[in-house]
Amino acid sequence: MPDGEQIPVADVVPADHKTAPVGEAVPAGGSTTEPPAPESRFRLGNRPPLTGIRALALFTVLTYHSNFKTLPGTWAAIQVFFVLSGFLITAMLAGEGARNGRISLKRFYARRGVRLVPPLVLTVVLLAIYASFVNVADASQRLWGDSAAAMFYYADYRQAFGHAPFFGYLAQTWSLSIEEQFYIIWSVLMVAAVAMHRHRLAYGLAIAGIIASTIDRLWLVYGSPHYNTAVFTRVYYAFDPRADALFLGCLLGLLAADGHLNKWKNWSTRLLIAAATASTAFLVWILLYAPLFRENLIVWWLPLTTLASAVIIVYFVICPMGIGSRLVGIGVLVFIGDLSYTVYLVHFPVYLALEPGVYGTHWAYWPTELLRLAIIFAIAIASWFFIEKPLMSWRQRSAAK
Repeated sequence: MPDGEQIPVADVVPADHKTAPVGEAVPAGGSTTEPPAPESRFRLGNRPPLTGIRALALFTVLTYHSNFKTLPGTWAAIQVFFVLSGFLITAMLAGEGARNGRISLKRFYARRGVRLVPPLVLTVVLLAIYASFVNVADASQRLWGDSAAAMFYYADYRQAFGHAPFFGYLAQTWSLSIEEQFYIIWSVLMVAAVAMHRHRLAYGLAIAGIIASTIDRLWLVYGSPHYNTAVFTRVYYAFDPRADALFLGCLLGLLAADGHLNKWKNWSTRLLIAAATASTAFLVWILLYAPLFRENLIVWWLPLTTLASAVIIVYFVICPMGIGSRLVGIGVLVFIGDLSYTVYLVHFPVYLALEPGVYGTHWAYWPTELLRLAIIFAIAIASWFFIEKPLMSWRQRSAAK
């Protein structure tokens, strides 16, 4: 789910900087022997639609978790986040490799830590404060077991193998665990590809990841004597059968870094716009009519929503001034997209703490929901301005030294 990755200043390629394709060494002078044409260079930079889409996906999650009835296909939002995460991380790693001829794991992990750990620690601290005033049933597992799984990023397999408690306060962090496990694996693979100057190796690894994850998912389904909730849980929550969406995002990031997502011809752009429109309609249909636990979700809807998410992301990159890009990139959606990681972290414990009719409120759904959202966004906004933005500014200043 959303990890709120921001593009550091050091990760934005200057307009006059000559870059090599990912995996190729950059000579000491900072440019390749045959630099690509200026129009072929990809700069991640500031792309509002890629942040605004997080807000739209987040709204579906908040809606579904508010009553577990509305928008039953909200699981598709996770596919969007997975593909987007793979794309952003790969574009940044590839950019660093092209500029410097190497990728620093130390810098990468430091960036991830500064961005992800403080809001997570804040959430756990707030839960501890809450637990000191309210008696939580099965707190050892629902609070502290969940907190440990979230902090050490094994919540996905805890869920997948049925060890997570019912309605744990950080149950939603399984998707964040998948992303962090992926980042560790992929960053090492990218370092190896760049160090060996193997341009095609990175592509091969991404494609192999897609194939392996897809085969694993289908084997888990068809290799079981009977399809049941246990099979669905194993497939849906674990890293290994869900990694194909992230690897597809990596493939897009590699293509972008090599200039293949720049300056498409008119006919191909029109085809892309049509495909993005169809993909959006398909995702809306999924949101409305594709509930969890169905076998066809695992076999068909997961890979198809992954492809639809990839098409939409490519549209945002190729058509930054298109109607869809401008709508998704409006300021309010971008701001909420910036908050999405913290909102995602805190929303589920707030929802559980303020269930309608619980703890003496006895309020109806809408007053309770408005109170929930007010608390969630108050925490997220405070975290953004007093914790996250200052830390990101410090990170950028340190990177510039």
